[in-house]
Amino acid sequence: MIHHNGKSVLCLLILLSCSAAMAAGLGVNISLPERGGTFVDVVKENHRWLNPNSWSALENVGFDERGWPLVDAMLLIDARPVAEWAGEIDDPENYRVDWSGVYACSFSGQATVQSRGEGTVRTVTYDADRNTTTFEYVLPEPHDDGYGFFVLSFTQTRRTPADDLNSGLTDLKMIRPGYDGDSDQVFTNDFIHALTTPRFAAIRYKDFTGVDGCDPVYPSVLEWAERKLPTDASQARLELIGKADGAAWEYVIELANATHIDPWINVPVSATTDYVAQLATLFKENLHPDLDIYVESSNEVWNTAPGYEQTQYSKEQAAALGIGERENHARRTVELAQIFESVYGQGSLNDKIRVVLCSHAPMLKWWVQPMLDYIKKTFGDVNQFVYALACQTYYSGGADAGESVDKILQDCRASIASQMDEPGGNQAGRKQWIAKAAEFGLPGGFCSYEGGPDHGGGSTTNLDNRISAERSAGMGDVFKYNIDDAFFQLGANLAVQFTLTSAYNRYGCWGLTDDIADPNRNAKFQAARDLIVTSRVISRQAILGYDLAANYPNPFNPETTIAFSIPQPEYIRLEIFDVSGKKVRILADRHFAAGQHALHWDGAAQNGLVASGVYFYRLQAGSFAKTKSMLLLR
Repeated sequence: MIHHNGKSVLCLLILLSCSAAMAAGLGVNISLPERGGTFVDVVKENHRWLNPNSWSALENVGFDERGWPLVDAMLLIDARPVAEWAGEIDDPENYRVDWSGVYACSFSGQATVQSRGEGTVRTVTYDADRNTTTFEYVLPEPHDDGYGFFVLSFTQTRRTPADDLNSGLTDLKMIRPGYDGDSDQVFTNDFIHALTTPRFAAIRYKDFTGVDGCDPVYPSVLEWAERKLPTDASQARLELIGKADGAAWEYVIELANATHIDPWINVPVSATTDYVAQLATLFKENLHPDLDIYVESSNEVWNTAPGYEQTQYSKEQAAALGIGERENHARRTVELAQIFESVYGQGSLNDKIRVVLCSHAPMLKWWVQPMLDYIKKTFGDVNQFVYALACQTYYSGGADAGESVDKILQDCRASIASQMDEPGGNQAGRKQWIAKAAEFGLPGGFCSYEGGPDHGGGSTTNLDNRISAERSAGMGDVFKYNIDDAFFQLGANLAVQFTLTSAYNRYGCWGLTDDIADPNRNAKFQAARDLIVTSRVISRQAILGYDLAANYPNPFNPETTIAFSIPQPEYIRLEIFDVSGKKVRILADRHFAAGQHALHWDGAAQNGLVASGVYFYRLQAGSFAKTKSMLLLR
């Protein structure tokens, strides 16, 4: 454990990520916000503004086109455990994320700033030349009785010196403790570390970009100009200004580049052809060239539950086109493939662009087969457009009162076993999905877009034991059984866990952990790391005698050595990148003899004063390449 900027950072050697194709991998869905923090600027992940007099929500007339309040307002952040606001707490451990410390805050304009909940406001200063107010917001350490309920009040506001009182403010920032007040770092170190240790194979951005329910009512469409922008007041939903999506695509690209992990994106069903083409262009011009993109049409475009309005949109669109809703989902999937290929060029499909056709797990012969038949009849060979099939891989147990933790774990294991093979009935076991993907020659085979333990639904029956089971070492073993024995070993490909973090309560314990700053406090996160580290997959590089790169020490300050070995003379290129994907330095760009080599990088000496944070080096030897992250602490 290394202490840096007042924070404890768990530093582990980062697992190598190979560009050579792997037969299987573990990915993860991410949310906004992650429990414990996504953005360094807290405001980017929160947008709940109230009337400071009535505590009621501000109406849409109270916001400008970017989502900043046009009147006096209060920003509320509520991170209390469920359901403390009703006088009870689901979590038997009463666990609370640590929000404590000094937040460096600023905004454009002037106001009287007060704390109306946890914390203390101090050192409020207005700079008339810059029309900027700065202050510090100090939050105490975690304690019982309401910790996690934060309210900042801004009254007597004046946007500019020429405006009247009660005219609101803009550009509020709340920089988390441990970061410089003028920091322009986007994502927290804890967030980056949780994704790069154990280095997931892909990140699915469905919840991060808020695709569920973001579509307008058919036949209205979503235009590119209407999307969320990185300059908007928050990356949370801004429905009162007509933006129902989540984080901007620019932040998806920035996070993908920062972690060097393939993105899995979900494109709204109402997005126009121009929208999709502009999206593909944005990724082509800004995503790191080594990364591939998984593309999916929205999310669960068959789910009729509230919040999945994309299903109704697709159904009405299908009726207007004179086809069924299954066929429309297939049509849209092919349409996305065609548009992305038109931007990336011929040969990009099933290589750089990996389009996934998703459906509900039991619906292999009821939905998937008709979709595959429709694609083949209408467009041609399915594998010319579709990279893989995917469904969910959830499992459950412990719904009955009084079930012990051990019995819950047994039920979960039985739930997984029942999904492996289903030759009768729906004929939709995982083996059947794998066989169907093979039948159509899909290069990515069968994947899982979501999965993990499913004990939500809002029921409080046996809740203490359900949550305790989720945290237990036994659940870690069950998690590995679901992904390894019951998925990878059957011949499946990419499994994407739902989700990285979440609270543990009656609505589910979906996260690998419930605190991004302390991920190993729950066994599922360590199980995910074990799955990746002990993967049975052997890269083609290792088979051929290539050992491309290990650096030591890691973390380092300020020097590190990057070592590699090659079995024959090769042209070697070794480059250093920062988290934005910007190239910092080229350490090698020449031929090397066969054998072992070591290259030395002194960041301070060779590149000036290099800031602390995550860096990447990419080493290419002939047709092989590896990218690895490393942590500089100064």
